[in-house]
Amino acid sequence: MILRPLPGPIKAPLLWGSGVVSALLLAWMHFGFARPFAELTGGVAMPDLDIESTGQGILSLRSLLEGRPEAAELLRAMHLGPDLLLPVVLGLFLFLLMRRAAPGAHLYGRPAEHLLPVLLALPIAYVVVDYAENITSLMLFPPASPAPDAASLFAEAHVWLTRLKFAVLVISGILVLRLAFGPKPATE
Repeated sequence: MILRPLPGPIKAPLLWGSGVVSALLLAWMHFGFARPFAELTGGVAMPDLDIESTGQGILSLRSLLEGRPEAAELLRAMHLGPDLLLPVVLGLFLFLLMRRAAPGAHLYGRPAEHLLPVLLALPIAYVVVDYAENITSLMLFPPASPAPDAASLFAEAHVWLTRLKFAVLVISGILVLRLAFGPKPATE
């Protein structure tokens, strides 16, 4: 195992703090927003969590939310509340984990330190994509009322941004694990 012992919270407060705050924000979003949203919409998942959605499905959800203002307000409150902080805090946590795990690790036969700029770009990409997804959601769902053509465009963009967000998150997580627990480089 390559991962050096993690420094404690006193020596790495930003790493630990961003991890704890990310976990708290995710719990708040789940219990305070995602579950109540599903209850208000008859079991429909929040659009930010549904990677199987389609543009037409997003437009159907938009229509549903027009008739359920309390659910629409809950979605908006999530974007203007915890989801305003989560991307940057979780992105910081992933960034710090990659930076911590890369020294001494090898990735596909190359020293990970040489790939560090590319590796560190992934958490930054996650932050950008998540905020773009949030902006399209705020522009699409009530109380916003875009023209039909713009709504279709926002719906398709939202679908692809959600998928891209989760892809970047999963790839980042796998790379952190690979760097931390991957095979040791062969010694000559």
